[in-house]
Amino acid sequence: MKKLIVIWSILIALFGSAGIIKADEPFVRISTTTGSLDLGTLTFWGDGVSSAVLTVKVESNCVHGPIVASITSLEQTGGGYIAPDRISIKTPTTGGFVPMAKPVSISETAEGSHDITANFKIDTNIRDHAGRYNGSIAFTVMPPS
Repeated sequence: MKKLIVIWSILIALFGSAGIIKADEPFVRISTTTGSLDLGTLTFWGDGVSSAVLTVKVESNCVHGPIVASITSLEQTGGGYIAPDRISIKTPTTGGFVPMAKPVSISETAEGSHDITANFKIDTNIRDHAGRYNGSIAFTVMPPS
């Protein structure tokens, strides 16, 4: 078994007001349950599904468009990397694991505050070196359609 530890830093992009928000102005804020996500030990002979779960918290006082997740490659200090097309995300909206080669819509247009639970799967293989990998995931609020 090889140990593959992946830690993501979470980047958050906001749509709406910046700075101090007045009570009567529409706003959307996104936060997560953690600033990093440790996907634990993954093996190339398993299903690649991590036990780590990330909760994306959306606070809003207005209708907002879908939340979209995008990711960078996961890079190892020694030169190895895992491309976004080998990383998949699953939320109640996606209906299953969806590869993150392109940005993935993880929610629908909604009104008000809600949480999104995200699970991750990484396709590993024998060429992936054991060790720590770093990357970033961004969540973007799209305008309502």
